[in-house]
Amino acid sequence: MPSLSNADALIEKAVKDLDHAWDASAETWRDQARTDFATLHLEPLEARARQAAGAIRRMDTLLREAIRQCT
Repeated sequence: MPSLSNADALIEKAVKDLDHAWDASAETWRDQARTDFATLHLEPLEARARQAAGAIRRMDTLLREAIRQCT
């Protein structure tokens, strides 16, 4: 049966990996540019990635239901 659940897990892992890398950068990057970058780029990216993962989970549920109804 087709599944999209792997895709949402990959997105969630990528967001976690990005968070870890971003946290590690705080050791060497501590200025206003870092704060601005987080506000302008990282926060919107993470929000969109989490929205995409949620949408994929919803699509997976719909796909499974459609397959169930058609078999």
